[in-house]
Amino acid sequence: MKAVTILLLCLVTSSILSQKDTLMANREKRLAIFLDSLRSVSSDLAKKNANQLFRDYLLETIQINDAYYYPFSKLISIGSIVSPDNEFRLFCWNVEMGNESNLFNCFLVRKGKRKNKNKVIEFLEKNSVSPMNQDVLTENNWYGALYYKIIPIKKGSKKLYTLLGWRSNGTLSHSKLIDVISIHGTHVKFGDLIFKNKTEVKRRVCFEYSKKSVMSLKYEPTYERIIFDHLSPETPSMTGFYEYYIPDMSNDAYIFEDDKWVLKEDVIGVNSPDKQIVNQSTIDPESGRIIEVEVPNQWVDPSDRNAPGGGGKHTPVLPRSKRR
Repeated sequence: MKAVTILLLCLVTSSILSQKDTLMANREKRLAIFLDSLRSVSSDLAKKNANQLFRDYLLETIQINDAYYYPFSKLISIGSIVSPDNEFRLFCWNVEMGNESNLFNCFLVRKGKRKNKNKVIEFLEKNSVSPMNQDVLTENNWYGALYYKIIPIKKGSKKLYTLLGWRSNGTLSHSKLIDVISIHGTHVKFGDLIFKNKTEVKRRVCFEYSKKSVMSLKYEPTYERIIFDHLSPETPSMTGFYEYYIPDMSNDAYIFEDDKWVLKEDVIGVNSPDKQIVNQSTIDPESGRIIEVEVPNQWVDPSDRNAPGGGGKHTPVLPRSKRR
């Protein structure tokens, strides 16, 4: 009798799980159709209308409890990342308009309790807000970006999340940015006095560079640092015109020390010796989606005068071992 009861319970559980999977699969198929439509239309008005349809149905879908862990692998032109502590998930995507400006969209999703809806916070882009802005911002006053990395940190007793992101600024330049968010119930605050350089402490950091070049900005957990390409103008006469800035073959980094990201200049990027190929998260400039690319485990020593860009004014410094 017990064996029959157990069998029935297994069959019922299997049926419930199957129904949930079917529900999410059907919703994903419909979302993929909306997304394909969004990416195929050409006029700005048609893009805005298609984006609204996709946005509304995605919002409805991600509120479903089972959506939090669903992979949504068919939605290949939007980014979806989960915080390492599993506290929230971000869905980000952009829509490129005819003049090469972008509309940015982002949902922050927090897991609801069993049988309850997930909690969703939408980031609303304001064209008047620049990522260079040093004010504390909210989800209703957002500059717009695609985020591709989440780094949980602590500042005293506060739990914060450092975000690495990308945005297009139109026809001439792109930006990479580092920002910090804190979550307060159904609201999000952007920015905290946590980025320290030689002269000041900032709430967020933004790097603007030429659209013709590619800038690397990534987190290295082994050294607890955010390492990035140092940018310089193509010629001295272009100083201050950031649409003409490009990587100069040197690196700087923010290292987390004493509750702050502290700037260290002229550091050396070091790859793990046991990996011949490494994966790196980046933004596909054509589609705007977050992708993983394979990068050979090699680096150019900027102190080598025979290396491209080597022997310049920068003196590279090796990273410290991870603090214990």
